[in-house]
Amino acid sequence: APFPVKTSDPNVQRAARLGVYRYNNSSNDIFLFKESHINKATKQIVEGVIYRLNVDICRTVCRKGIPHPNLDRCAFQKEKMLSKKLTCDFEVWFTPGEQKVHIPVMLCR
Repeated sequence: APFPVKTSDPNVQRAARLGVYRYNNSSNDIFLFKESHINKATKQIVEGVIYRLNVDICRTVCRKGIPHPNLDRCAFQKEKMLSKKLTCDFEVWFTPGEQKVHIPVMLCR
């Protein structure tokens, strides 16, 4: 069964960032989003590890289309007209032995 984990856990933060990448890859926004706050996180050990996260993400000043953007260097939009916050539920599956990550759930609103 899933159990709560600290939102400061580096693996939780990595999972949140991977969820954000998935969001950015599927959004029509011209700007990239970045996680601003992880509200809660659970972890479930199955064949791998499943993180279920509730994360606030906000629009940054970095435009899409720049190759290999480093989101850590992207500041959040300060301008009222351009700032935007969404709350997302991500489910991030890490499978041992596979360098693959599966994100079957991404709901942002």
